[in-house]
Amino acid sequence: MSKCAICGEDLDGDIRLLNHLMEKHGWRNPTVGKPDRNSRGY
Repeated sequence: MSKCAICGEDLDGDIRLLNHLMEKHGWRNPTVGKPDRNSRGY
């Protein structure tokens, strides 16, 4: 079980937690998908 640090909701696992954060709280994980070009200084 994972728990959302923002609202305290209990979720089944890390993937559910990530989906919950993205959907409910507008959160984005910078390590998923393409790297953030802005953080690389290009």
